[in-house]
Amino acid sequence: MLFPSFSAFLRKHNLLSPGQLLVVGVSGGPDSLTLLHLLTRLRDEYDLKLRVAHLHHGLRPEAEADAEFVIRAAAEWNVPCTVERTDVAAIAREKRLSIEEAGRLCRYTFFARLAPSVAIAHTADDQAETVLMHLLRGAGLAGLRGMLPKSTLEIGERRLEILRPLLDVTRDEIEDYVIAHALEPRRDPTNADTRFFRNRLRQELLPVLETYNPNIRAILRRTAEIAAGDYELVRSLIERVWPDAVVAVSDTAITFDLTLWRTHPLPLRRALLRVAVQHLRPGLRDVDFTPVETALEWAQTSQSGHTADLLGGLCLTIVSDMLILGEWEKDRGPALASRATLAIPGPTLFGDWQFTTEVVAASGAAAITTDPDRWTAYVPESFTPLIVRARRPGDRFQPFGMDGHTVKLSDFMINHKIPVTDRKRWPLLVGGDTVLWVCGYRVSERVRAGAGMMLKITARRLG
Repeated sequence: MLFPSFSAFLRKHNLLSPGQLLVVGVSGGPDSLTLLHLLTRLRDEYDLKLRVAHLHHGLRPEAEADAEFVIRAAAEWNVPCTVERTDVAAIAREKRLSIEEAGRLCRYTFFARLAPSVAIAHTADDQAETVLMHLLRGAGLAGLRGMLPKSTLEIGERRLEILRPLLDVTRDEIEDYVIAHALEPRRDPTNADTRFFRNRLRQELLPVLETYNPNIRAILRRTAEIAAGDYELVRSLIERVWPDAVVAVSDTAITFDLTLWRTHPLPLRRALLRVAVQHLRPGLRDVDFTPVETALEWAQTSQSGHTADLLGGLCLTIVSDMLILGEWEKDRGPALASRATLAIPGPTLFGDWQFTTEVVAASGAAAITTDPDRWTAYVPESFTPLIVRARRPGDRFQPFGMDGHTVKLSDFMINHKIPVTDRKRWPLLVGGDTVLWVCGYRVSERVRAGAGMMLKITARRLG
């Protein structure tokens, strides 16, 4: 009875295309062996180009025998097979991941090198466990959807399509199929090891929940299906409001219009923030409820210049009328004490910036104010030697046109919306202890007092 329902599920979710190159992840266990057997039965109908992929994790004594078993099964069913060995434990230590997360990363990286699509043997029981795990960790709608029949994963420059053809098939149905077709799969003893969270949930929690409702697994799967539909409605709403709500998007930060943000109802703000987090941290799973709610409450009342922690190395910062989701400042580029003496004439490198200086005949305030290029400044040569450095605590600045008045450099940067992640390493042109130019923004009023020929200084960010 499994084959007809399996075929119907494939058609319903449009999982296969004629002539498709498809990797099948096969561990040798009942689920993956059943998936491979079912797909070989559809090979002619879809003209499938199947390839078995088996990753030897180097974690269990039985792993070598598992790999040999998969190779024999693939050969028996006339499917090409690729086996690769990876030290998952070493990668987990190197990347500070759990064994499960490191294994997942290694497997999908391996699959992505072989083909753009992979079929994975996740079952209906896996789906119920996944939804329950996400529920216990405080996930939102995206987490409660569980696994989807078809999803994509970005791995470096590769895009891997993940197909889950067995997502409606229970383990009992798998076992019946294994017996009916005499498949004799391998059995992984670590599936009973309750040191792993999923195994403990499977072995201990779900049986207890079944004493309250024997249909708990089916209910969890139905919850995933309902959540997936609701999530699509939320996504369509987000797509409508996103263009107005978002001021700027980059790989490291997303900037919202704070005034508009505060007018949105809480559920919409929550959804917008979760989508923004997913954009900046695509590999982050199970985003917890508490830090998101705390950040949302903070953003409604905090003032410009304040920053609050979120999660995953991200923070929220209010800058004037903007709410910025970005990374905490890191020690990349020049440190606070870094400095470079300006070559006159010629180029000078400072971190990822290049400054080019030339002596020109122009003089006086006219030269200072008439060049429309914000990355060019004119400074009298009497201020030499000139240095370029990053901001220091206590720096003050007298913007051109503010006679006698200085401001905190930090306040100037906030008011001119210099990204919070750039402020500590933004280049400043300094003569003595005087900040003469906040590069790209404003020269100092004090350049009026200089004498001699003018220096034309051009800044350019490299890369």
